[in-house]
Amino acid sequence: MLSMIQSVGLDPEIATSGEIPAIMKEVRQRCRSCATEAVCERWLQSNEEGDNSFCPNAKVFEALKKYSRAA
Repeated sequence: MLSMIQSVGLDPEIATSGEIPAIMKEVRQRCRSCATEAVCERWLQSNEEGDNSFCPNAKVFEALKKYSRAA
């Protein structure tokens, strides 16, 4: 999860900062039960083309990027 957070341009501290615990709890749960783990690993290693739209947390990460820019 932290690798994905960094790859999409978020500060990994967001996962442990305590600012958004409910959101991060849901992100962790989605990551733990992810059906695209193999695709994720390949993507993180730059062995998979395209964006991270396969990730069940992609929309959350995008919203967090907008939130962190606005803050």
